[in-house]
Amino acid sequence: MSPPRASFPLTGHAVRAVSFLIVFGLMAGFAGFAGHVSASSPPQDVDADAIIVLTGGEGRLQTAVHLLEIGAGERVLISGVNPDVSEEAVRATSDIDPDLFACCIDLGREAADTVGNAREAVVWAQANGFQRIIVVTSDYHMPRAILELRALMPEHDLIAWPVPSPRPWETATAARRWALEYLKFSAVFFREMARGAFSGDER
Repeated sequence: MSPPRASFPLTGHAVRAVSFLIVFGLMAGFAGFAGHVSASSPPQDVDADAIIVLTGGEGRLQTAVHLLEIGAGERVLISGVNPDVSEEAVRATSDIDPDLFACCIDLGREAADTVGNAREAVVWAQANGFQRIIVVTSDYHMPRAILELRALMPEHDLIAWPVPSPRPWETATAARRWALEYLKFSAVFFREMARGAFSGDER
């Protein structure tokens, strides 16, 4: 008969200590995320093949149209357009010249989330032979968007063009939005780390 194994149940103090460390880690991570995003800015000079804008945030579409108008890219993909929204409604929202809209803007209607945006983007880029691409989305959304895009487009040169948004310390709504985005970003970040680790093991 083998001797009983010792058990080490977590005491109340241990549970509280672990909980504190988890909360502290999340808060520290969020502070770093918010600081990094708040300090981000578009490049001074940019020359790309095309522009991808992810719908959903104020100022994103207008920024992409402006980049197209100044010649930063030759074509724009608006990814994540609601299937029920007409081309006329999209054009009115962007306040773009009808001729420019007709010649140089494509609407992606399949994407329902950031992963879908990345799938639309890679199909569009490959179909058009675009290599160097400007990515336009809200600043707080940019880190996760770039991760998802790079996961499917590792050979493409992606240029982040963050659109400023209210800071998390300015309004409660912004704080909730940024906190939720930080959690989503963290999940994608660790997912990609795990994929990289397993890929390394296979080699």
